[in-house]
Amino acid sequence: MRNIFKPLFFFLIAALALSSCESYKQMVILKDAPLNQMIKQLPLKETEHILKPGDVLYVNITTMNPDLNTILNPQAGTNASISSQLYNSPTNAYLNGYQVDSAGYIILPMLGNVKVGGVPLPQVQSVVQQRADKFIKNAVVNVKMLNFKVTVMGEVNRQGVYYNPDNSLTVLQAIALAGGSTNTSSIRNVMVIRNFPGGDRAYKLNLLSDKAYSSPGFYLQPNDYVIVHPNKNKNLQINGQAFSLFFSSVSILITVLLFAGVKL
Repeated sequence: MRNIFKPLFFFLIAALALSSCESYKQMVILKDAPLNQMIKQLPLKETEHILKPGDVLYVNITTMNPDLNTILNPQAGTNASISSQLYNSPTNAYLNGYQVDSAGYIILPMLGNVKVGGVPLPQVQSVVQQRADKFIKNAVVNVKMLNFKVTVMGEVNRQGVYYNPDNSLTVLQAIALAGGSTNTSSIRNVMVIRNFPGGDRAYKLNLLSDKAYSSPGFYLQPNDYVIVHPNKNKNLQINGQAFSLFFSSVSILITVLLFAGVKL
């Protein structure tokens, strides 16, 4: 019996050690970041999304005149509950929002064509406000992007397409939206794929290091893909679990046989 259990025991310990060591090292996000020090980030200008044709905006313009508000916001007027229902899903947002056309314009009631293509997202509200001030007294403008979505794939707990209600999103926030990384992920090997007019560009991020902050891929833009790759020991980890189950079953079987009086 001793001769049977001894190799089984050491083999099981080795399999568990190999399957857990590497994965733990690769799951500690920003473990190389210096403590109590400022982390260098890219300038805001380099991380801003530039509006382009196909982007969809929520635009709300309010004044002291309720009748005028209904004209400026024909979808819902001043009814907040109706307004929230108009944008409570990606489909509704697309149907009720203002889409940037091929020439870079959106068409607003009373204001007409407003050029927003090529404008950084944080500045769009100011552009619409300036246009409204030419026609309306004391107008209050609110602009949000409705189609800020990213796709998170790979070694995360919930792969999928995620919509961002704010005007900014980082790769860390996207992974959090997807339920975090799995125990077979390699956060030193995260890929962000971004579309440009001439084609796609890929950024590789090592989320163990604070140097990830200096990558353009750390600050996501609409329609980005975030891919968390598996670690190199994923197959070993999966097989290790199978080995653990197998050897546990063998141990139980041997114990049962010994109690039954079978000589091994």
